Amino acid sequence: MNRHLVFVYGTLRRGGARAMSIRFPNSKFIADAKVGGSLYDLGAYPGVLLSEATSSVIGEVYEVDDEILNKLDDIEASSDYVRTQVEVSLDTQGRRCWIYVPEGNPEFYLDRTLITSGDWAEYTRTKTDRPGDTLPDETQH
Repeated sequence: MNRHLVFVYGTLRRGGARAMSIRFPNSKFIADAKVGGSLYDLGAYPGVLLSEATSSVIGEVYEVDDEILNKLDDIEASSDYVRTQVEVSLDTQGRRCWIYVPEGNPEFYLDRTLITSGDWAEYTRTKTDRPGDTLPDETQH
């Protein structure tokens, strides 16, 4: 079975509502990491705009097998996120990883809140919920 590296930056991070270690216990945490881009508050989830590589987005890298990658594809597709490869910084080295980003036009982000820290976990500790900020019922996935 193939192994894949996946960069997660939102609710799949440790301590998140859908943490990889809980949702996918067979995933292997590799390291904390960063990717060039801008992080936006999209309600219940964040979204990365990779074309804006002037700042960094904080996340984690996990090693997963084909089965977990396919399950992640299904989960993320239901929220209109697509999988793409990107160069991620792990300490001093770069690695190619999969990342899930919102599908669509960069203009989608114009009316969204930029998370200047690039860190969803830090941001959500002080975030005030607005309509649409609740996580959907995951039993539907």
